[in-house]
Amino acid sequence: MLKLKLFVSTVILLSFRNVVLAHEITPTNIAVYIQAQEYNHQIRLSHYSQDYWYSQGPMLEKAATKVLGDNYAGVDMCDSQPKEAKVIVWLRPRMFYNPQMQTFYGKVNAVAYTADGKPLANYVGEISKRAFFDVKTELSLNEVYHGAMQSISAQMKADSKFQDALIASSFSSPCATVSLLPEPKIQFMSFQ
Repeated sequence: MLKLKLFVSTVILLSFRNVVLAHEITPTNIAVYIQAQEYNHQIRLSHYSQDYWYSQGPMLEKAATKVLGDNYAGVDMCDSQPKEAKVIVWLRPRMFYNPQMQTFYGKVNAVAYTADGKPLANYVGEISKRAFFDVKTELSLNEVYHGAMQSISAQMKADSKFQDALIASSFSSPCATVSLLPEPKIQFMSFQ
């Protein structure tokens, strides 16, 4: 009985060790950067007498990690400080709600750089979604960001320069160069 318990515990520990090692071995190909102001400064969407305040960063991060993670291996946020990457993608979101048309308009600008800071390409994902403002607003916003990221991912797949950069060698500490990127203006009332 003691040998059986020892055998089972050894198998469990070895399988856990293999899972941890497999997670560590996965290299980061794309480091995604979203500026801190997208998390810290909320924007306001208005519908006549109703306002909806939210931070764009968490919703965009969720959409980016889901869409890019499904399409590319090794996608990581710069906040987690990846040790190396091949490409940095800087995402800048914009959101607007038109109350007369009952439509959310989302736009995400993506600027791709090699991990050593050389510009690669610009991509724009725009999408609109008809939805009522006061019915599951957060769900509508998530769908808009998700759709914009799908558009950007499709453009990245079609771009040969971007695909070639994913084959190139990795650079260590890729997110160290993001401090050199320009700070955008703070948005008020969801437009700039």
